[in-house]
Amino acid sequence: MPSSSRAIVIGTGTGGLASAAFLAKEGFDVLALERADVLGGYLAPFSREGFVFDPGLHYVGACRPGQLVHDLLARLGIDAGPLFCELDPDGFDVLRFPDLEVRICRPLGAYRERLLSLFPGNAKGLRHFFNVLGGAAKLHNALSHTFVGRPILSDLIALSGVPALVQWGQRPLRELIEQCSEDDRLRAVLAGQSGGYGLPPSRVVALAALLFMVHFSDGAFFPRGGGGALRDALVRAAEGHGARFRARAAVERIIVERGRVKGVLLADGERIEADLVVSSVAPTTTLHRLVGGEHLSKRLLRKASVIEPSMAVFSVFLGLRRDLRAYGLGAQNLWLYPTYDIEESFAARFTGKLPPRPFLFVSPTSLKDDSGTHAPPGCSTLEVIAYVPYAQFRKWQRLSPGERGPAYEARREQLGDWVLSELERRCPGLVSDVVVREYATPLAAVDRVQAVDGAPFGPAMTRSQWGPSGFRTRTPVGGLLLAGSGVFGHGVGPCLLSGLSASKMAGMAP
Repeated sequence: MPSSSRAIVIGTGTGGLASAAFLAKEGFDVLALERADVLGGYLAPFSREGFVFDPGLHYVGACRPGQLVHDLLARLGIDAGPLFCELDPDGFDVLRFPDLEVRICRPLGAYRERLLSLFPGNAKGLRHFFNVLGGAAKLHNALSHTFVGRPILSDLIALSGVPALVQWGQRPLRELIEQCSEDDRLRAVLAGQSGGYGLPPSRVVALAALLFMVHFSDGAFFPRGGGGALRDALVRAAEGHGARFRARAAVERIIVERGRVKGVLLADGERIEADLVVSSVAPTTTLHRLVGGEHLSKRLLRKASVIEPSMAVFSVFLGLRRDLRAYGLGAQNLWLYPTYDIEESFAARFTGKLPPRPFLFVSPTSLKDDSGTHAPPGCSTLEVIAYVPYAQFRKWQRLSPGERGPAYEARREQLGDWVLSELERRCPGLVSDVVVREYATPLAAVDRVQAVDGAPFGPAMTRSQWGPSGFRTRTPVGGLLLAGSGVFGHGVGPCLLSGLSASKMAGMAP
C-alpha cells in the first residue's frame, strides 16, 4: 500500500496512539479518532482538588535499554530514560498473606534466592519453576528483539529451547505450580501476581503468566508525571510525523465495500474516507458492532461473540492529606490476600457473588512518581482495587452515566464502603485525612474505553483465547487491522507492540 494512503485509527489508548505514531512515521496520512473528551484511554489521568489520578496504569516493565518498551519508544524518538521512574527494586510487588509477606524483587536470580531462603524445603521445586521461568525470559527477550527488528545470535540460541516451553502454552499455571510444591503458602506466592492479568491460576495459560512475570523481571517502572506524560509523549511523536487527532468523534460504523474498508461513519453522520482502518478497541466491539456480520465469516463472528473477558474491577481513588511513606508504603504495589487459596479469591468471577473477603490491590501512585505532580506537598494519592463480578452491573450497562439512577449510585457507595472497610481491617489507620474520595465501578471501563464486561485486561488469557488461538493484527477484511489489548495482551508493552505490528502489516497490505 502506498505510504501516502489515508489511515484512520479508532481509539487512542496506548495501542491506538502507538499505531498512529508508527503509521505516520511510515508516511501514512493518519487521523486518529477518540470517542471520549480527552485522548489516551487508560493513559488519560483525571484530577480532583489538586490530586491527579491514573485510572488504568500501575507499572510498566522492560524499560531498560535493549528491552521491549525502551526500544519501541526509541523507534518513535522517545527517550524512556527520563520518562520513567523505577519502583522499589527490592520489592516492586509486595504480596501480603495472613501470616506471610513476600517482596518480589529484581532480578530473577535475587527473587529465586529470596524464595529459597523462605522455603528451604522446596529447593528442588523452586529450581524447576525458575528454570521454566528463565526459559520464558529468554523467549520474551528473543521475541522482543525480533519484533523490534534487531535479532541477535543469542536470540536464535534461546529460541532453540522453545519446544520445552510449548507444553506450557497449552496448560494452566496451576499445573506448573503444583508440580513444584505441595506447600499451600509457596503455591500462593508463585500465583501471587494473578491479579495482574485478572485470572486464577487454574484458568490462565502458564506461558502467558510466565511472560507477564518476566516482563517485570528486571524491574518495574512508572511514567514520570503519570500516564498523561506517556500519552503526551506518544501524541507528540505522532504529530511530529504529521498525524492528526480528534476527540469527541465516536465511530458508529466501519464502512466495508466488496470485502475492503472504505472509511468510517461517525455517530453524527459524518463519513470519513480511508484506505486503511486500525481499530484499537476490543475485537468483539470492532467485529460485531463496527463491521457487522454481513462482512465476516460465521466462524470469525462466532469467535468474536464468545470471547471470555478477564476479571472486572471496582476502584477507589483517594486523595489524602498525609505522606503515605510515614505509614509503611513506598514505590510499590501491595497485594492483600485474605487467604492462601488464590482460586477462592477469583470465585466471584464465576459465581456472580461478592466474596466474603476480597483480595485487594493497593497502589500508592504518588509514591511511584518522583515528579511530585500527583499530590500537593505532604499529601498522597492512593488507588485501591477489588475484583468484582460484572454481572452485578449488567442491568445498567446500556444506560449513560447520568441515567443509571439512585439504585446504581447506592450500589456504588456500598461497594466503596465495603472496600475501604476491608482495607482498614488489613491496614489499620492507613486511610485518614481524606480530601478526595471517588469510586469507579466496572461500568467506568465501559464508558472510558468500551471494555467488554468492564474488563480492563482485555480478553482472558485462557487456552482457547491466547497465542495462536487469539486475535492477531490482520483481519479477513481488506485494510482492517487490529491493535490494543485484544492483540498481544494488555499493558503498555504489548499495546505498543500492537501499534508497531499494525504499521508493519499496513506496509505489506496490497
